[in-house]
Amino acid sequence: MTLIRLGFFMGLTALLAGCLGIGKDTDEVKAPARPLDRTVSECYTVVLFDEFEVKPAADGVPIGHAAFLGEWTNGAWDGKWCHDLIVSEVTPDGRVELMDMHAPYEPWNQPASAFRRVGRIDNDGVLRFAHGTTQRSYRIVDGRLEARRSGSGGEYVAQLKRPWDVPVPRPRPVGVAAAAATDGSG
Repeated sequence: MTLIRLGFFMGLTALLAGCLGIGKDTDEVKAPARPLDRTVSECYTVVLFDEFEVKPAADGVPIGHAAFLGEWTNGAWDGKWCHDLIVSEVTPDGRVELMDMHAPYEPWNQPASAFRRVGRIDNDGVLRFAHGTTQRSYRIVDGRLEARRSGSGGEYVAQLKRPWDVPVPRPRPVGVAAAAATDGSG
């Protein structure tokens, strides 16, 4: 009986040692890379002096395009340089009017800024615009705005969210919504 117990405990010890990585070369055991946080809750950009009206989506604006409307906050290019966006109007042809805002960021010699810009949502549902040599793109992913910036200063990514991180509701299919509206259900 003692030999069986000894074998059992030796097997258990070997199993635990394998699970804990005992005896392995430390180069083989690596912690997974933590993704870079690209939203910063303490981020601020600029305070606009004038109200900035967000117009409701006009008739004919696709639901996916209308989802861009509103305020997007707490973005930070590569987790460092604070960025907000207000999308004030989207037209049926994909034209977008927006306010592009940044906080000052001394390490990159960036002043505080707020600019009205015009963009376009392409066939893939990506909002794009350019200024100077800088190209920008924004895509809604899981209720957040994934942003990419490229130009002479390099490549940067950010993620913006709605104030209070309210998720964007998923649209109902048009046929179901129309049927629910006519039969009084839903």
